[in-house]
Amino acid sequence: MKRNSVIAVCALFAGLVMWSQSAEAYMPSPRHGALEIKFGPHRPDGRAFRVNNTNYDYGDFFGNKESMFRAELELDWQFARVNEVMSFAIGFGWGFMREEARGFVESTTGTGTLERSADQTSINVMPFSVLGVIRIDVLAEKLGVPFVPYFKTGPNWYLWWTKTGGDRDNSGGTLGWQMNPGVAFLLDWIDETTARTFDNEVGVNNSYLFVELMYAKIDGFGDNGKLDLTPNNIGDSATWFAGLCLEF
Repeated sequence: MKRNSVIAVCALFAGLVMWSQSAEAYMPSPRHGALEIKFGPHRPDGRAFRVNNTNYDYGDFFGNKESMFRAELELDWQFARVNEVMSFAIGFGWGFMREEARGFVESTTGTGTLERSADQTSINVMPFSVLGVIRIDVLAEKLGVPFVPYFKTGPNWYLWWTKTGGDRDNSGGTLGWQMNPGVAFLLDWIDETTARTFDNEVGVNNSYLFVELMYAKIDGFGDNGKLDLTPNNIGDSATWFAGLCLEF
């Protein structure tokens, strides 16, 4: 009986030593930034949408229920960190979205009405943004709750151009601003061992899935001559995104 007890104690001690050594072997890599890839819908207000010298509303041309599919990359530089409580970063975003429909021509009936033409007209948009980012890390880092709330805000500029029948017929750019509150779910919480291996081998400290709201005004700061690309998927000035974030 005593012999079995000694073996059990030795096995437990060896297990604790091995666990301690493995714990000491893992050193989290330093965090300097984050890379995000995200997707979401974007249906702009679209006033002053101009094709072939004629102004349209986006909804009248492409349909009131049609949204562009928006894909976006964001790179953040984390320039300050308050222990394990929060971090501060500057983010740079770039995206792309596109929609197309048949254009309009005057009706052959001679009544002056418009009808759809055979040529496709497309609008192509590249959003650029510079954002200040605050991430609240205390829940995940101190309390073991795998959620990281965050907030972003800053100016943006949307480069756009239209094509009809494959030829560019109009282009421009619209300035604006945005606010993006969101929450990220820490994937490391699901499988900590794999997360540590990913960090040791690749240098990705944390991985997240996230959802965020974007409230924005992209109207040239009230300039009626600019193409209004303010989203109206949620209310009259907002849309949403979902994506993956890698913190490194």
